[in-house]
Amino acid sequence: MQLKFDSRQRPALSIVAIAASLAARSVNAAAAQSGWRVLSGVTGSFCVHNALLPNNTLMCIERPHTHPYPWINNYTNGETSTIITVDPDAGAISYVVNPLKYNAFCAGHSQAADGGIHVIGGDRQSSSYSYDHSNATNYLDYSVVDSETFLFTGIDRIRSYHLPETDADILTGSGWDESLQMSTDRWYPTVVTLGDGTLFIVGGDNKNIDFGNLSQTINPTYEFYPSKYAPAITSSLLTWAFPHNLYPISFLLPSGKIFLMVSNRTVIIDPNVDPGTTEANTVVIATVPVLDHAPWIYPHTPTSFILPLKESEGYSLTIMICGGTKNSTFQASSDCIAIDNPEYPNANYRIVPNMPSARLMPDSAILPDGTILLTNGIGWGQAGGNAGQCQYGAAPVFTTDLYHPDNNTWSSLELSTVARMYHSGAILLKDGSVITTGNEMANYLDFWGTPTAEGPLDAFADSTKGFNSACYPVVEVPCTSPWEQRIEQYTPAYLTSGNPRPIVKAFASGTVLTYNSTVAVQLDSTGASVKQISLIRYTTTTHSTNTDQRLIIPILLYVNTTVAIFRIPPNSSVAPPGNWHVFGVSGDGVPSIAQTVLFGSGPVTNVAVPTGGSSTTSSSSESLSRKIGMALFAVLSVAFLVL
Repeated sequence: MQLKFDSRQRPALSIVAIAASLAARSVNAAAAQSGWRVLSGVTGSFCVHNALLPNNTLMCIERPHTHPYPWINNYTNGETSTIITVDPDAGAISYVVNPLKYNAFCAGHSQAADGGIHVIGGDRQSSSYSYDHSNATNYLDYSVVDSETFLFTGIDRIRSYHLPETDADILTGSGWDESLQMSTDRWYPTVVTLGDGTLFIVGGDNKNIDFGNLSQTINPTYEFYPSKYAPAITSSLLTWAFPHNLYPISFLLPSGKIFLMVSNRTVIIDPNVDPGTTEANTVVIATVPVLDHAPWIYPHTPTSFILPLKESEGYSLTIMICGGTKNSTFQASSDCIAIDNPEYPNANYRIVPNMPSARLMPDSAILPDGTILLTNGIGWGQAGGNAGQCQYGAAPVFTTDLYHPDNNTWSSLELSTVARMYHSGAILLKDGSVITTGNEMANYLDFWGTPTAEGPLDAFADSTKGFNSACYPVVEVPCTSPWEQRIEQYTPAYLTSGNPRPIVKAFASGTVLTYNSTVAVQLDSTGASVKQISLIRYTTTTHSTNTDQRLIIPILLYVNTTVAIFRIPPNSSVAPPGNWHVFGVSGDGVPSIAQTVLFGSGPVTNVAVPTGGSSTTSSSSESLSRKIGMALFAVLSVAFLVL
């Protein structure tokens, strides 16, 4: 079928072997108080792109530094990628340089099936020790190469970062394979890892968006890697939405289909159907509610996330989208919308209670207790601009919001201290805390004067009217660096309550948990009792876009003080392959320190479930709960087939 869109609307294990316990840490949630603290040290690169790696290591990728600032980053000698070690106990970070050959700024990314990272697309700009490419007057000059060039144009690259054999080697080697190229350029694409480990790559432009020459910019296509059907597949939705087609919202659904929202329209794509010339793999499903909200996409950037997937509810899936900007003014929006089970016939969006704080470019982190932390962002403007161009965004939001899915409510938490504006991120760590990174407007006070200042309601600010006249419109030496190098850590209240933490023992090296298998996780009896197992996938994030993170709560088939038994989700579409955190959560909502394990394909195996002893529910009610849940999952899967 040919899709049509109304152009009048604004696109606005086998049995699991468990290793002996690591030396037990204190089981009490012992931090003095919940809230934010700045960790000592710097990130080296300023973390436009964040990807979690094992053992509290974080890959950070930035843009080449730009005129009028020095174009060689002194922390890295110009290199754009670092790997950071986060030590929450010491309250400190450190970094090593992790060189890239091809510019990955403005790429999309996702976790690979083997726990590595795919980084797709990027930017045209090259970097040389002898020439400031960002000062070029013609965009073609951005990619000029000379004898001192060390970073090359990367807008068409497929990069894969491979984890070393041991976690200890993460800090000692590059691990990059950058040899592959796409058939088309992509600047600001979204990347989703599918259940079979292949990639869905969608959107992005042929170059940095240029409203004066859009014909050279438009790339209304998606593709798969490895390639199938066609090198680049044209999408009517992307064509209609252009230029609002950068970092579109996309998630893998439990059926293996792909959810894709661009601006204010949504489709579901079946990756196993050849689209042909009529987009036979694509179904239009929903339009967003009419609200005073600009298109739900860059540069009016919201955040999006999947609410906890519970086995007891058949892995029923809800996607929630929050923040962005209003349509009537340049002010941020507090609106939230959600869609339940997008594959179900007649699925549509619903309005969710507003966030306590309006914010553009928010970031979200799913916590092991099932709540969602929202942080970062600004109160006025839009995303975009070169480093330090603060006329495009103002009023950083320091409040922290927490969404409670179980009762559809919000609460407000402590204030952060570091502004996180354009090019920021948020990542969950294995101890249950959250770190924030980045910001390319760290010099915002030079332009605005105060944290609460805003621009006009209906226009950008005048770049010649900066608060510090020495800095605007021409930046000089005394001005603040725009690149934020600090990491701030948020410690949730569940870690400061004084209640004990469960202790989950480490998995044996090389363990792979296979789909639909019943597995046993060993617990330390000195820790708190486990009431819930929370499985959270490792994440990558940029520009408020995180296609990786999801929380799965399995039914506990059996638990006592030394073991918890549960079932791995039935397939890799519910739980995409890759590294996952395994948290034990107490009845007080306190999480353990997570252990990492790989989810992947293999024989289905089952540990024996004891018939006596302690369990969270009776065997009959547990069996009924699982039967109801799996019946729901089956209904949802079949229902989509009749669309």
